Amino acid sequence: MARAKQTEYAYFDDGDIALYHRPGTKAYQARIKLEGGKSLVRSTGTENLQEALKWARREKIANETKIELGLDPTGRTFKYVAERWLGSLDAKKERQVRDYTRIVTRYLIPYFGAMKITQITQRAISEYEDWRKAYWLTGPGAQESQETIERADGITYTRKKTFGARGKADAEDTVLRQIFKYAISQDMLEGSRMPMIGGKANGKTKFKGHARPAFTRDQAERILQHCMDMALPEGNDLKVPDPDRMVFAAWVHIMLGTGIRPGKECQQILWKHFRNETVNGEDHTFLTIMKDTKTGERTVWCDPFVWRFLVTFRIYSDFKGDNDFVLADQKTGKAVLDFKRQFATMMAALDMEVDDHGNPYVPYSFRHTWATLKLNEGMNERLVALNMGTSPEMIHKHYGKDDTISRAGEFKSPLDFFAFKPAWLETE
Repeated sequence: MARAKQTEYAYFDDGDIALYHRPGTKAYQARIKLEGGKSLVRSTGTENLQEALKWARREKIANETKIELGLDPTGRTFKYVAERWLGSLDAKKERQVRDYTRIVTRYLIPYFGAMKITQITQRAISEYEDWRKAYWLTGPGAQESQETIERADGITYTRKKTFGARGKADAEDTVLRQIFKYAISQDMLEGSRMPMIGGKANGKTKFKGHARPAFTRDQAERILQHCMDMALPEGNDLKVPDPDRMVFAAWVHIMLGTGIRPGKECQQILWKHFRNETVNGEDHTFLTIMKDTKTGERTVWCDPFVWRFLVTFRIYSDFKGDNDFVLADQKTGKAVLDFKRQFATMMAALDMEVDDHGNPYVPYSFRHTWATLKLNEGMNERLVALNMGTSPEMIHKHYGKDDTISRAGEFKSPLDFFAFKPAWLETE
């Protein structure tokens, strides 16, 4: 089967305007860069290249004017996105389409309809939850005296409205999540701005915002030292590191030094995804996370120790080309999918399998550790969230691990009682 032809772009105005065709469409699409780092994608409505360019230039001017007025020209309304998502569903799944359409038209569009998809925050989702709980009691549903029920055999009938289980169902969370994911796939929303919607519910098991345990700074330093000792053990007269062990050590350094997610965000890293830049006279290392990950493409800042280790690791790795996987199986060159076994072995060797409360450490603890250490150093929550590909609300809710032990040095007593040395305290 012939490989599909890649999309060809025509660039104008120093790259600010890109014209191209989506597969299966005739009219030119325009990707327009705006002031302040924003960009938008629109159909030009014409198959003529010069007319499409004129349209795009006018659109650029008009939308930059909106930005000056404090408006967001890049955002589509929730109603626009939701209706197009419904139109993208498999028409053969009639009941699913019907159920999803009912949810969108009865609940979601009436509440979110006029909001820009780019402006729906975590707070807006929480406020919707409250609105939805009251829908059938004091909200719009309270005005309805009857409801239509569809049986499993397809027969529908009308009955007097009952309240029963009229709370928000899991299907609504599913629909809302799918609409946001559709917006991301269509370049209407950045992946990092995907809000957290609902959670798993199964019988008595409800979603809980339980943060995995994070390592302390001392523990993190012990882990890094263990990786070095493991990759180059004492008694190795040739002083040649073990490449397989260095792959695991590289994973640990990346995880502890970036805060990215274990799994797909790590698996897809190629050597070319790292780059070194000088910013304001200081050298920094950045890592590009791929677009088809949970929150989409983003640039991640790396702690200095990450690249220092990777430079050495690359010398000994059998796969060191720009297009090779960094965390590659040293026999096949394929990406290593997980390091759970090596992680468990390391935790046992360090006698560090659980935290002080008995919670087991897991690979995700590295991500929580990065966030914890940065927050304890005073880094802004928004900056921590930006690097980790999540929202400040999520950082505040799930990643802050302050406790009285880790920050004991910051406690100060206004009065040193024992400095008074009362007579009854003196000893002979």
